[in-house]
Amino acid sequence: MWGEQRVWSSRWTVLVAAVLAVLAVTVVQTFFVREAAFLAVDRRELSSGRRLLERVRNSWLPGSGATLLEVRAAMLDGDRETAERLLGALSDRDGDERELERVLVRFRAGEMDETAEWLVAGQERLAASDFRHVVEALIDGAIRVGNEPLAVQMVELWKAETGVVVGLAAGGPVWQQAKLESWQGDLAWSRSLPDVAIVHFRRALELEPRNETARLKLAELLLQYGPAEAQEHLEHLRGLKPENRDVLVRLSACYRELGEGGRAAELLQGLLQRRPEDVLVMLERGRLDLDEERLEEAERWMREAERRAPAHREVLLSLSRCLQLSGRTDEAERYRQMVDSIDRGGINGPGSGGKAGGGR
Repeated sequence: MWGEQRVWSSRWTVLVAAVLAVLAVTVVQTFFVREAAFLAVDRRELSSGRRLLERVRNSWLPGSGATLLEVRAAMLDGDRETAERLLGALSDRDGDERELERVLVRFRAGEMDETAEWLVAGQERLAASDFRHVVEALIDGAIRVGNEPLAVQMVELWKAETGVVVGLAAGGPVWQQAKLESWQGDLAWSRSLPDVAIVHFRRALELEPRNETARLKLAELLLQYGPAEAQEHLEHLRGLKPENRDVLVRLSACYRELGEGGRAAELLQGLLQRRPEDVLVMLERGRLDLDEERLEEAERWMREAERRAPAHREVLLSLSRCLQLSGRTDEAERYRQMVDSIDRGGINGPGSGGKAGGGR
C-alpha cells in the first residue's frame, strides 16, 4: 500500500511539473510575442503589430500592455476614435502607463499645450525608450498642425537621443533611419518641395519596405504626380488593412485621378455607410461629383464638410473650385482668400489635411 502511495505521489509530481512547464512556456511565448508586437509598431509595421497583438489578446495572459500598444497602433494608423475607446477601457491600476499613452495620443493629434512640461519632466522620470516615444509623438503632432519650428526642434532632439543619421554618414538601426527619412519627407512636403519629399519617402521604403506610414505618405504625394504608381502602393496597403479609412479614401482619390469613377464611388459608398460623418469621405465624394460635373451634388457634399470642419484647407479649396465652375466667382474668390490666409499661417503637412488626400 505504501508503495502504491509513492507511485501516485510520483505521478502527481510529474503531472504538476508538466502543467507548470506548459504554463511557463505559455508565459514566455506570450512575452516574446508581445515584445515582437512592440517592435513591429515601433518600426511602423502596423499590420504585423496588430496580428501579433491579436495573438497576445487570445492568450491566457494578455495583460494591459497589449491594450496600451493597441492604443498606439490605432493612433499611428490615424484612428483616434479607437485609441480613445481603448484608453477608456483601461483600469485605474494602469494609471501611469495609461497617462503616458493618453499624452502620446494628444501630442499626435496636435494638442501640445503640455509640451514643455513633458519634455522637462520626461527626461527625469521616463525611461529612455518612453521619452523617445514622447518626442516622436511631438514630431508627428507638430507636422500635423503645421508647427515647423517645433517639428525641426524635435527631430534634432530625436537624432541626439537615438544617434540615428541618414545620408553618407548613415548610422543607427535601418528602421530608425527609415523613420527619419519619412519625417524629412514631411518637412520637405510642408515647404512645397514635393520632388524632395518623394525622394525621402522612397529612401524610407528602400530602408524599410514594411514601413506603412512612409508608404501611405509616398502614395498620397504620388496622387498628384504619378497616380498609377500611387495605386500600386495603395492596393498593397489595402491588402494589409482592408478597412483602413486613410488607405481607402486615398485609393478612391487615386481611382478618380485615373478616370475610374465607378470604382471610386463604390469605395466611397462603403465608407459613407460606416463613417457617415467623416469630413474627408464627404470631401472626396464631393470631389468625385465635381470631376464628373455634378456641381449641385458636389456643393452639397462640400457644404456639409465645411459645416463640420470650417477651417479645413482642402474643403475650402475644393468648395472654391466648385463655386468657380458654377459661375459664382465672387464667392469662389472669398474662399480662395481663406485658403491663402491658412497658408500664410504655417505649413500644412500631410497629416493636417493640407495636401492631396486630406488628413488622417
